[in-house]
Amino acid sequence: MLFTSFSNASSSTAATGISSTTSTTTTTTVTTTTTTTITSGFTLNLKPLSSTGIDNTVPFTSTVNAIVTPVMTYGQLDGLVNKWSLELEDQEKHFLHQAAQVDVWDHTLIENGEKITALRGEVEKVKLDQKRLEKELDFILSQQKELEDLLIPLEESVKGQSGSMYLQHTDEERESTSSRSAKF
Repeated sequence: MLFTSFSNASSSTAATGISSTTSTTTTTTVTTTTTTTITSGFTLNLKPLSSTGIDNTVPFTSTVNAIVTPVMTYGQLDGLVNKWSLELEDQEKHFLHQAAQVDVWDHTLIENGEKITALRGEVEKVKLDQKRLEKELDFILSQQKELEDLLIPLEESVKGQSGSMYLQHTDEERESTSSRSAKF
């Protein structure tokens, strides 16, 4: 396919004393190269410094080589669109699979978070129970110490009274006190 266009344009301004003439020729070939040639001349309507007849026209010529754009047929475009559609479907399936995995992980994290919260509450409860038991144990130990401190002078006074009957009775009392304190 070959497309060619030509255009010529000219403009001038007389009021300012400057005149410009531009001529543009464009040739475009889609399958090969685009070339643009611009020729311009500027005329300054100034009085010459001397009457030697100097021409005040400055010629300017430029050539531009444009980028070649490849031509694509409808079949090629349709093939690319189909290829991209298939790739998009594959990526969508992969994304949905990953989203389902993330959803499962999210639910697992939420459930485990709830379990951790419940366990933390139970641990705090056990810590409070442990503190309470330690206080009770300290109280029992202090009572046992007081009882032992009370029994020592009693045993010494019984030893002073020589009699086996008193010692036997004291041993029985000590055993019953010890067994009661152990039960408590």
